[in-house]
Amino acid sequence: MDLNIISTSELPFPEKDNISTHESETPSLQSKSINVLKINEDEKKQILAIVELCTLNYSIADFDEFYFSCWKQFPNLPQTLLAKLFELKKGNRTHHLLIKGLPLPSEIQATPSSKGTGHGESMLFARKLLSILVSGLGYIYNFEGKKHFDYIDDVFPLFKDRNQQIGSNKCFLEWHVEDGFHDAKADFVALLCLREDPQAETYIFEAKNIDLDKSLEEELQKKQFLIKKDTTFSSASEDVEESQLCSVLNGSLDKEIVFDPPFTTCLTESAQKAYIELQKSINRNKKTVVLEKGDLLIFDNRRVVHARSNYQPKYDGNDRWLLRCLLLESTWKAREYTSESAHIIK
Repeated sequence: MDLNIISTSELPFPEKDNISTHESETPSLQSKSINVLKINEDEKKQILAIVELCTLNYSIADFDEFYFSCWKQFPNLPQTLLAKLFELKKGNRTHHLLIKGLPLPSEIQATPSSKGTGHGESMLFARKLLSILVSGLGYIYNFEGKKHFDYIDDVFPLFKDRNQQIGSNKCFLEWHVEDGFHDAKADFVALLCLREDPQAETYIFEAKNIDLDKSLEEELQKKQFLIKKDTTFSSASEDVEESQLCSVLNGSLDKEIVFDPPFTTCLTESAQKAYIELQKSINRNKKTVVLEKGDLLIFDNRRVVHARSNYQPKYDGNDRWLLRCLLLESTWKAREYTSESAHIIK
């Protein structure tokens, strides 16, 4: 039977000027909406001392040993920070956390102009800091099929990717969950800002805030959507037969969501209508953050979709630069895909 396949990649997604609203006095975030923890000076000193106690440096080859050394330091973090991370892990009140004012070296090396340029001293420090902070939430991992494999990804603009739907672009990065096509998609995503750009707005939306009619939600709970790998994977394909059949919502009161319009196909007109209405709901209820140096944004990838505004990088070594890592609370759901290391998914 032939399916009426309707691509969502042609749906109209707004640019920065129509998608962003700022209601707070602080220009970097909507303070009434975002769950924020500000690190004070004493806590900065405590965190710096903890990083120094972790003597191993980040290494892809010896990542297991490195991450274990970071995990051992997690309980020594400031109590206010541990409490906020524990609240996020429980997930019954909030599905995101913005930590502001983390200690980073005053001098950060130039933003790279290509992938695979190696890690300088400031980058090794930042990777260690990030790994300690998230180690209590689960295991950092990545997919071995990535074009540029790393356990912690560098996210910065690349001229060749400027119009692609990937994190190194300059155009609007559409709403998505990370790796929604895979059964072992991340439970949490963490973004650590090394160098800021005030033009670049990050948007998040929690699925619990969907305000659609019951009939539309029921359409989104049906397995009538095809989702494929994004182009950061070496094996990414345009072949519909290699796509994964899925629903967008899970149907429970604790809503989980799989949403990635550029890589999703709706199989019916009713599915497409519900998908478009969901996009509108997301835009109505989004939360906005402009990440600054020393900010760490963590969110539940099962319950939160995220996006980024268009902006204008200069490709001069001073562009926006983030570190990103993916986390699994447990390797159980990835048991069919893990290799010898629990940190690599096939």
